[in-house]
Amino acid sequence: MEYRFATVADIPALARMRWAFRAEEGELPSEDEATFVARYATFVAAGLASGAWVYWVAADAGELVAQMAVCVVSGVPRPSRPSDQWGYLTDCYTRPAYRGAGIGSALLARVRTWAEGQDLELLLVWPSDASAAFYTRAGFGPADGVAVLPLRAYDPPPVA
Repeated sequence: MEYRFATVADIPALARMRWAFRAEEGELPSEDEATFVARYATFVAAGLASGAWVYWVAADAGELVAQMAVCVVSGVPRPSRPSDQWGYLTDCYTRPAYRGAGIGSALLARVRTWAEGQDLELLLVWPSDASAAFYTRAGFGPADGVAVLPLRAYDPPPVA
């Protein structure tokens, strides 16, 4: 299994997996798949180009089988840190035939290592009922709504 950042060339496959993911969740589309893919491609290409979005993928023999996206959110500057960012983790999906093999866990571990290397304060995710246990096992908590994975300790400024 290859784990890597997604590229612009991956966008059509990412879009198809997003379509499948939302259909699996029971969403009824308001547009046809081709229209959605075009809209998704525009959004993801702009996000990748700006660096606001980072997509991670798992590929088996070149075929994408899992994906996770992180939107890097800049916090309001504070005097105690040169930068303050956190990550919104979303669009996490593994194709059904590949589930239960540890691929999602391995992909999330790489996302976490990358996020720590970027000095993100935390990763935040809104897990579904079906995915809550997955995120709990990975250290996120609590799982009743928004789940948070702290990546570094809050460092308040020293008191003078």
